[in-house]
Amino acid sequence: MGIGRKRKNIVVPDKKKGGRFDAKETASTDDDPILFSFERIQSGKYCFSGLDDDNKVAAADAIFKRRQLRWSDLKQAGRHALGFEKMPVTQIKRASVPQFITEDKQTLLVCRYNGLAPMVGYRIRQIFYILWFDHSMDLYDHE
Repeated sequence: MGIGRKRKNIVVPDKKKGGRFDAKETASTDDDPILFSFERIQSGKYCFSGLDDDNKVAAADAIFKRRQLRWSDLKQAGRHALGFEKMPVTQIKRASVPQFITEDKQTLLVCRYNGLAPMVGYRIRQIFYILWFDHSMDLYDHE
């Protein structure tokens, strides 16, 4: 050691202190307005660009009607009205399920946009990511 330098001791942490913390619970987004995203719409027959003009207008109108609703409002609304219903991803029959739909997203949400025609997607926090517009009513078996 050099002259005039003090030696620093390494402090061993007390095993009874620190090392443990609790992660904050994520707040529910049920009281937040719904945000719609077209970011993950799948190409092909059920894409927005595959819709005729009437269905495009109906889709835009359906999103516009829900713009100030909260997820809690949709949960209380009828599934064939402004609300939604849950559907297992295994029901999708006429399209390839994208690889980013992982085990934690095995339940899809279905909202109606033109009569009973559904838009199908999933929710992360307050965002509804639309995957498909089922304008021909054959993306999955409708019961």
